[in-house]
Amino acid sequence: MAKFLIVGPVTCDTILTSGSKHQKIGGPVYYQASVLSAFKSDVTAAVAVGMDDSDLLKNFPSDIELLPLWGDETMEFENFYPDDDPNHRIQRACISRNPIQTSHIRRIDISDFDAVLVSPLSPYDVPLETLKYISKTGVPVYLGAQGYLRHFKGYEVVLKPWKGYKDFLRCVDFLFLDEVEAGVILGELQLSLDETLQDISKYGPKEVIITRGSRGSVIYSQDLDRIYRIAAFPPKETADPTGLGDTYLAAYAFRRQGVSDPQECGIFASIVASFKLEKKGAFNGNLQQIQEKRSKYFL
Repeated sequence: MAKFLIVGPVTCDTILTSGSKHQKIGGPVYYQASVLSAFKSDVTAAVAVGMDDSDLLKNFPSDIELLPLWGDETMEFENFYPDDDPNHRIQRACISRNPIQTSHIRRIDISDFDAVLVSPLSPYDVPLETLKYISKTGVPVYLGAQGYLRHFKGYEVVLKPWKGYKDFLRCVDFLFLDEVEAGVILGELQLSLDETLQDISKYGPKEVIITRGSRGSVIYSQDLDRIYRIAAFPPKETADPTGLGDTYLAAYAFRRQGVSDPQECGIFASIVASFKLEKKGAFNGNLQQIQEKRSKYFL
């Protein structure tokens, strides 16, 4: 059984569509923990959360070992999906600064894990020194880069190039971002998606994964010097796209413990993301469902 450490903030989310509004727990650590729990992995979650929102942690699967990192306030996000396109999201946020420091992580024997999933939601969540500390253990680091690109004008979320990205990327083995984030990460214009993948990989990550919503995903393997294009698997319906990228990341990391083929990992993650999209909340499927759906496309 693979052992995972996941690190990042939990959030209070408001989800808006053209016809509904509901509030729920959010944050990459929540969606990732749900995926890994569903696949019977051994998971420890180091979670940044406000003292007044301890009840949020009750939403995590019961088999997850939780290590709360208490702060003054919990991050709040509002995600508005104005149409049926899961790629179209308007986001607002109220950001609290509860950085996950090296002193927090020193309490954990990281060498005991097979992989560490790091997922900041703002530039303040996981400082460079913390990421360096995790990386020096030699355990593979999977990074969801979105938080390092997010900046805030009042409650509005805007993306800006990642300041000091080279130093961060030296600490990363597997980097994940979406297509919009890929367009701004390096601060360079007129790069194709393939050029962006290869340029990012020069600074450290041996695999760079860009998710594209309904257009699938693209993976670059530095070791194989090869680009893989992974198709999306259409869901029966689009119920809740929030946390889709986080779901993909966790599924990819899970499959990567068993196989070294980036294409196989991408296909697996894409199928898991499809199941998550069909229902509100976090993924709660199982391996048999994934295998059955895969067999329909790859006989």
